[in-house]
Amino acid sequence: MGQDIEKEVIEMLSKMTGFEPSEIKPNMIIAKDLGVDSLKVIEIATAIEKKYKVLVKEKQMTKIKTVNDSIKLIESLLRKKVNIRLIK
Repeated sequence: MGQDIEKEVIEMLSKMTGFEPSEIKPNMIIAKDLGVDSLKVIEIATAIEKKYKVLVKEKQMTKIKTVNDSIKLIESLLRKKVNIRLIK
């Protein structure tokens, strides 16, 4: 799951920023290295919600600093989603 999500996040960021996927690394700071402003972070969160059918809360959005933060957030939200399904 992890590598697939990493690849998907990098592709998503590539489309949103104009950087080539090969230029985007997990440790990159989204604002500084990719030039993403706070409005674009909201777009990223919205894209994550649509793609993975999860809810990204505002508090979680503010914690997205690096590419890896995005990946970890998605993994966490998907784990919670699976756990909720298992409980039902």
